[in-house]
Amino acid sequence: MTEQEFISVLAPLMEEITGNAFSQDQLDVTFGDLEIDSLNQLEIISHVEDKFDCQIEDSTLRTIRTPRGLLDHISNATSLA
Repeated sequence: MTEQEFISVLAPLMEEITGNAFSQDQLDVTFGDLEIDSLNQLEIISHVEDKFDCQIEDSTLRTIRTPRGLLDHISNATSLA
C-alpha cells in the first residue's frame, strides 16, 4: 500500500466526519487537532482495516495518534499478512 492509496481511502472519510478536506500535509497532525474524537477515530481505523483487509491489535489502537501512525500500522499489518 502506498501513501497515496492510504490517503485516497482516508480523505473522503475524514471529510465526511469533519466537513474539512484532508490532505497529505495533515498526515502528522494528531486526530484531536483534526477534530476527530476517539469514537470517530475508531470508526476511521475500522474502515481502513476493512479496506486494506488487515487487523490492528487492540493494544496498538491506543497508541495511534496521527493518520501517519495509522498508515504505519496498516503498512506493517499488511506486510505481515
